[in-house]
Amino acid sequence: MDAPHDPNADTESGAEAPPPPIPFRRLYELSRPQLRLILGATALLLMMSAGGLAVPKLAGDVVDTAIEESSKGQLRAVVAGLIGLFAAIGIISYFQGLLLGVAGARLLRDLRRRLFSHLLTLTPGFFDKRRVGELLSRLGSDLTAVESSITQSIPFGIQALLRFGGTLVVLLILHPRLTLVALLVVPPVVLVAIFVGVRIERISKGERDATAETAALADEALAGIRTIQAACAEGRTNARYGGLLESLYGVQVRSSKIQSAFAGIVTFAGFTAFALVLGYGGELMLEKKLKPGELTAFLLYTFSIAITVGQLGGLYASYRELKGSCARLFEILDTKPDVIDPALGEDPVAPFTAQGSIDIQDLHFAYGGADGRALQGLNLQVKAGSTVALVGPSGSGKSTVFATLLRFYSPQSGSIQIDGRPLESIALSDLRAAMGVVPQDVFLMSGTIADNLRLGRADANDEALWEALDAASAREFVAELDQGLGTEIGERGTRLSGGQRQRLAIARAFLEDPKILLLDEATSSLDPDSEAKVQDALHRLFEGRTTLVIAHRLATARRADRIYVLDGGRITASGTHSELIESSELYRRYWTLQSLGGEAARPSLDSAPLDSAPADLARVDSDVSSAPESKSTAPRASRGPNF
Repeated sequence: MDAPHDPNADTESGAEAPPPPIPFRRLYELSRPQLRLILGATALLLMMSAGGLAVPKLAGDVVDTAIEESSKGQLRAVVAGLIGLFAAIGIISYFQGLLLGVAGARLLRDLRRRLFSHLLTLTPGFFDKRRVGELLSRLGSDLTAVESSITQSIPFGIQALLRFGGTLVVLLILHPRLTLVALLVVPPVVLVAIFVGVRIERISKGERDATAETAALADEALAGIRTIQAACAEGRTNARYGGLLESLYGVQVRSSKIQSAFAGIVTFAGFTAFALVLGYGGELMLEKKLKPGELTAFLLYTFSIAITVGQLGGLYASYRELKGSCARLFEILDTKPDVIDPALGEDPVAPFTAQGSIDIQDLHFAYGGADGRALQGLNLQVKAGSTVALVGPSGSGKSTVFATLLRFYSPQSGSIQIDGRPLESIALSDLRAAMGVVPQDVFLMSGTIADNLRLGRADANDEALWEALDAASAREFVAELDQGLGTEIGERGTRLSGGQRQRLAIARAFLEDPKILLLDEATSSLDPDSEAKVQDALHRLFEGRTTLVIAHRLATARRADRIYVLDGGRITASGTHSELIESSELYRRYWTLQSLGGEAARPSLDSAPLDSAPADLARVDSDVSSAPESKSTAPRASRGPNF
C-alpha cells in the first residue's frame, strides 16, 4: 500500500506540485452551519464601511465651516455629528467582532471534531506512514488557517472590495482628475502584492512543515522520555530539536522580512499618493478650483484607498496561504480507510453474534512497503471454545494474524470466516465487539482507572468494574490507591507498574465479556504470585470462549488444545505439544532452548535463532523427543501454573 501523495511535497530542485485551487464549494459546506453568523457580521462590516465613507466628507465640512462660516454653533454641530457617527461605528464594530468571534470558535470546534472523527476511522496502515506530531499540527495550525480565512479574510475581503469601490465612486464624483492622480500608486502595489503572495504561499508551506516536524519530534521524545534518559540521549535529542527550531526560525524570519517589506511598500505608496494629491490639490486651491475642505476630504479618501489596497494585497497573500492549508485538510478528509466497514454501505448488514469458530484459508498479506509477505498462504482452523497457541520466531506472522482478524488490515488474497461468515460481511462494530484483546504492551489512556476499564463497555457500573478487577487479581492494588477507581493514572498509564497495567487490561477483557479472546502472552509482566492468580482467572475467562494466544514461552503453549508453529508467514507444523515435540524440529529446538537452565536462563522465543543451540543440542533434542510425555522432560516453569 503506497503512501498517499502529498500535493505539497518539496523537491530539491524546487519543482513542486502547486496546491490545487481552493475548493470554495467545500469551504461553503464546512461553514454552512455558521453561515448566519458570518453573513450577519459581514452585513455589519458593510454598514461600518458605509459609515466610514461619510467620515472624510464630514471632516472636510468641519474645515470649510471653520474657515468660511466662522460659526461656532455650526462647527460644533458638525463635530457632534462626527462623534455620533464614530459611536455608531464603535457599537457596530462590537457586534460584528462578537459575531465573527463566535462563528470562528464554533467553526474551529466543528472542523477539529470532523477531522479527528475522520482520523479515528482510518486504519493503522494510514498511521504507519504518518507521525502523530504531524497530524496534531494539521489539527492545529492548518485548521486555524482555514477558520481564519472563512471568518476573517473572506468577510474583510468583501468589505475591502466594496469600500474600495465606494471610495472610488466618491472620489470620481468629487474630482475625476484628482482621482486619477491618487490612483497612480495602485498598479505597482497590486503587482507587488501578487509577487509577495506567491512567496508567502511557499514560505508559509515551509513554516507549517517545519512546525509539524518540531511537533512530531517533541511528541516522540516526550512519549519515550524513559528510553531517552536511560540512554543518556537528552543532549542529542535536544540538539536535534534545536536544529528543527532553527529551521523553523529561519523560515519565520524570511516570512517576516517579506511581509514587512510589503507593509513598507504599501506605506510608501500611501504617503506617495497623499503627497501627489496634496501637491496637485494645492495647485487647484491656488487656482480657486478646490476648497480647503474638499482637499481635506480628498486626502482622507486617498488614505482610505491606500489602506484598502494594502488590505487587498494582504488578502491575496492569505488566499495563497489558504491553498496549502486546504490541500492538507482535504487530503486527510478524502483519505478512505483501507478496510471498508460493510455497515457504511447502502445494503443492510445482518447483525452478528459470534459463536467463536475461525477458519482462515490461503491467506496472503504484506504490509505497505515491506519487501516480503508477512503471511504466505496461511491456513488455520479454530474450533469454537478451543484454545489455540501461535508460536514462532519474530516476524513469523503471529501478530499479523491478530491484525487481520480484527480487520486492521485487509489481506491481498485468501479468506477469513468466523462461524462460516466472511469477515467482509460483518459490521466492524459487531466484529470487534466479539473480540477481546490483551496485548503484551498494554496501552492505557490518560484519565482514571474507571475510564480505562469502561473503554470497551461504557455502560458498566462501579460494581461491574470491581468484579472485573477482582477476576483479574487487580482489586487489591486498586483499592489501596487514594482515589480507587477514580485514580488518575497519567498519560499511557505511567503512574502504574507494568504488571498493574497488564492486570487492568485483563480486567477490561473480563468486563467486555467477548466470545473470542486474543492474548499476546498476557501474563508476561506479572510476578509469580500475581501470575498464578491471573492464570486461575484466565481459566474462568476461557470457559466457553475461543482463545488465541501468541505464546512467547512454550510452557504457555503446551497447555493449548492445538499449537500452530509459524515461520516466514507460513504454518510449518501444528498439533499438540507432544505431537510437535516429535514432528517439528523448530518447535523441539525452541522447547529445548527454553528448558535448558530453567525459566530464568531461557532466551526469548522471538529472539532465539535456530543456529543458537549449544553444541550438544542434538543429543538433548534426541533425549527430549524420546522421553515419554507423562514424564515431563523440562523443569516446571518457576512462574506459576499456565492456563
